[in-house]
Amino acid sequence: MVEQTLTTRALILAVGPNGLGALRSLHKAGVSCDALVADKEDVSVYSRIPRRVKSFTQGNQAELLKLLLSWPEQGLVLIPTSDWYVSFIEQYQQQLSTKFHFVLSGNKQSLEFIDKRAEINRVSSFVNVPVSVTELPNTAQLLLQLCQLPIIIKPRSHAHNALKKKNIIIDTKAQLQRFYQLFYPHLDSVIAQQVISGDDDHQWVCNCVFNEQHQLVSHFTFQRLQLSPPHYGVTCYAVSKSNDAVVEQVRSLGLGCQLVGPVMVEFKRDADDGLYKYIELNPRLGMCNYFDTQCGVNNVLATYLIALGQRVPTTKQQDNCYFLGVYEDLYSRYRDQQSIADVVNHYRQMLSKKRYYFYFCWQDPWPAVVLGYGQLKRSISAITHHVARRFSVRF
Repeated sequence: MVEQTLTTRALILAVGPNGLGALRSLHKAGVSCDALVADKEDVSVYSRIPRRVKSFTQGNQAELLKLLLSWPEQGLVLIPTSDWYVSFIEQYQQQLSTKFHFVLSGNKQSLEFIDKRAEINRVSSFVNVPVSVTELPNTAQLLLQLCQLPIIIKPRSHAHNALKKKNIIIDTKAQLQRFYQLFYPHLDSVIAQQVISGDDDHQWVCNCVFNEQHQLVSHFTFQRLQLSPPHYGVTCYAVSKSNDAVVEQVRSLGLGCQLVGPVMVEFKRDADDGLYKYIELNPRLGMCNYFDTQCGVNNVLATYLIALGQRVPTTKQQDNCYFLGVYEDLYSRYRDQQSIADVVNHYRQMLSKKRYYFYFCWQDPWPAVVLGYGQLKRSISAITHHVARRFSVRF
């Protein structure tokens, strides 16, 4: 049955490593792909995999819709790799469904999981949620009564991001007062949660796919070892590990919230009580989706098959494989003020294990080469600028 569907092409709405991973995952399964990007310098542009790559003006929904409806082929599987793309498909699903296959939770449900206020209110019956304040009170003192420090302030969604950043960490009363002074007019655009105690390696991710009956048909779990920026960023160093406690919460979440399609769910094991506590859910493919595929669980293929109404074959993940984003990890460790000896020791331990990289793979090396060249140029420029400043100050 699976082999019959692989003649249907896919169109990846590609963003960064998410989009590149989706291209590589479907290519590995034998699915031919096109790509559509909002940035002509997007990493997917340099991949040898897509047969056709087109671009549009970032954020221009009308241009994107016109481009999709005029796409040369009919009946492709449309796969979004960002929250913005998910929102776009949700908004225009009636028009797009006449030309493409795709999978969404339906009835605007995906939008609920993009808005963190609606998300927390929805999932709290099915998973362990840290103390959360989804509607911030008018005074910092009252917030302190509801949620002990430290707390993390998050924008509700990409459309509600007055912070202009992924999050803000509040460690002291003075910092909380300062936050209120700066963002008082925008309190409705954020939520607050107690920070779950524990180091970076207490964090876990489950990349998974649900079928139309909300059953978990594909899942892959990994343990984060380092984040970029450190502690509150995205995965840059990880290891594949099966985690039944996390999977059972995800299974309950899928049935309770009637999830369909690809989902990325993040948890953190609380160092105080040992419980795995829910951080967030993204109703799309995870950023590390090609890591899933390399470890035996092709969640992108599962998404493709669900969109076509096909059965997803059972797979089992390979554990103890390492994942590394070299540039991001070195930056994170520098920011975290880790010693050179610790960094070398981490990498030495990894060398004896099976390992995969964020951007590099032998079958499609050019994206990593281009990014490496750009990173080298930026590093040389930064060092030159730093040396020049010191020289001018000294003399």
